[in-house]
Amino acid sequence: MPIDSLLPLEGNPRRGDVDAIAASYAEFGQVKPIVVKDNEDGTFTVIAGNHQMQAAKSLGWTEIAAVVLDGDDQRAIAFALADNRTMELGNTDQAQVIDMIAELGNEYSSLLDELKWDEFEMAAMTEWANKNDNDDEDEPRGYVAPVLQNPVNMDNVEVEEDEDGGQKFTANANVDSVDAAVRGSTAVGASTSSQAIVQYTLVFDTPEQQKDWYQFIRYLRSSPVYAGTTTAEKLMDFVRSHADY
Repeated sequence: MPIDSLLPLEGNPRRGDVDAIAASYAEFGQVKPIVVKDNEDGTFTVIAGNHQMQAAKSLGWTEIAAVVLDGDDQRAIAFALADNRTMELGNTDQAQVIDMIAELGNEYSSLLDELKWDEFEMAAMTEWANKNDNDDEDEPRGYVAPVLQNPVNMDNVEVEEDEDGGQKFTANANVDSVDAAVRGSTAVGASTSSQAIVQYTLVFDTPEQQKDWYQFIRYLRSSPVYAGTTTAEKLMDFVRSHADY
């Protein structure tokens, strides 16, 4: 069916990822048709597949496979709601998704990135799988705190050990505590380089917060607005452009 004859569904509540669909189309072509309703004036309204149509347009396609739904406008809207809702009511076994992605190896790495299964999404799915699919009570679930490493240079650091063997590292009095908090190991003499890296761990209160964070990071990585080649550089450019300090 000519794409020029297709009209989008007005008020469509569905929000899809056109870039991800386009990546799938570029790799596999169109495997399943969209659903349209005949307007009886030479045009057709897309009932299911509005984002597929947008993806096809972005790839320069002039035609797309479609199935015509019989019925009036109300029936078409009812089908659109049913189509969206049935997808929302489904769920995905994250552990099995991880296994399937692992089987692909590096053959489809670019496609997986376009489908948003980058290292951030994989980390989220792995954490979910650890929390929900681990039956061994002796195995860790969810977040596991990193192992603390001793500073490279101990000249300006005091070490206290408690009765349980835990260690607390404290900068000597001659070290500016504010400077140490900002510059990390560089400030306490652990390195002569100014390239010290301070790592922070975000602990989310809800799964929704974590999901929003991963979505933000994906947006940031692909955004042309913020400068930088690494995620850290883009994140800092974002912070500087929004901070008031």
